[in-house]
Amino acid sequence: MYPHRPRLHYFMFTVLISFCLALLAACGGSGSGGAPAATTSPIEIGWDGPITGVNADLGKWDLYGIQLAFDEVNAKGGIHGRQIHLTKYDDTAQPPQGVSNVERLITQNHIVACMCTPNSGVTLAVEPILTKAKIAQITPGLTTAITTQGSSYIFRDTPAGPAFEKPLITYLVQTMHFTKFAQITSTTAYGLGEVKYQQQFLQAFNLTPLGTLQKYNPNDTNFTGQLNAILATNPEVLLLGGEEVTSGLIAKQARQLGFKGQFAGGAPIGTPTFTKTAGDAANGAIFTNPYITNDKNEQTKAFASAYQAKWNEAPESHGAKAYDGAQLLIQALNAAYPNITGETVAAALHNIHNYQALQGTANFDATGEGFHEAQVGIIKNGAFTPIS
Repeated sequence: MYPHRPRLHYFMFTVLISFCLALLAACGGSGSGGAPAATTSPIEIGWDGPITGVNADLGKWDLYGIQLAFDEVNAKGGIHGRQIHLTKYDDTAQPPQGVSNVERLITQNHIVACMCTPNSGVTLAVEPILTKAKIAQITPGLTTAITTQGSSYIFRDTPAGPAFEKPLITYLVQTMHFTKFAQITSTTAYGLGEVKYQQQFLQAFNLTPLGTLQKYNPNDTNFTGQLNAILATNPEVLLLGGEEVTSGLIAKQARQLGFKGQFAGGAPIGTPTFTKTAGDAANGAIFTNPYITNDKNEQTKAFASAYQAKWNEAPESHGAKAYDGAQLLIQALNAAYPNITGETVAAALHNIHNYQALQGTANFDATGEGFHEAQVGIIKNGAFTPIS
């Protein structure tokens, strides 16, 4: 009565089996193709800083330290099999360009952390953007304002400005017995911050800088007017508050104008760029830094050897602090795995305590400060020597 029913049943059964097989294949494809992609895809880290312009050396040193650390961990398999991928953009130390770069890193590169930036002014400009996006930010910028914005996503990979200026002023006053100081600084956030800290610690010894604070723009090259005003006050010490190149030019021009006194300043003074720019005027300059020599211990020696082998030049303090910052980020990435996001990375950074870094022991507090001490050093024939 129903001669075609068996054939119909067979057809429907075949269709059902085919559908199930297709569904299983789809699920299998998602499990074997989608999951590994999610667990082995690169971890995107951003970098913003000066690659060109007067502050290009800052960017170079920062990148050299960071890339060395990332290459070392990637060579060992990365973060649980995931390689760290660094995308870098040049901001020429200009805040507007830094803002544009960081927005691009967030929206296009989908970063979970940003190593940015070597310049305090740019750091302050991009900080609210990264905080809003809940992206961890690690910076070597020195102005104290960076960690007073109420962000739980900002971290400093070196001591803040006061940690540089306090031991500097203390040494100059208590050990060298200087009492007459003059100041000159750039109008950058870094420069204005440093002279403020210098004044603060001079006041602790009941001392006030001579004359009027002399300022200049970051790209200036002639400082005759400011230096003549300073020389008229007859200071024993000229405190340099600006960056590497300008501070070197100021030291050189001050000697040419007849200044016989002492040059002193923070981190920029203890760099090859300062000594190269200042020439003979750099000899005897006093500075402060948490990392002065590559021969401090076995850890610094190993770092210096690896840095030299990779970049064909010896590391200096900025490369060391960048390496520390990258290593701290690597610690946080491992702790956050497998759920690596800006939020989990920031939380992991806050939990880092007693990490033995090149600059000393790192202990991040609630504000993102991790390092707190700097040493006093002196330049002798172009070499940087700690003062015990």
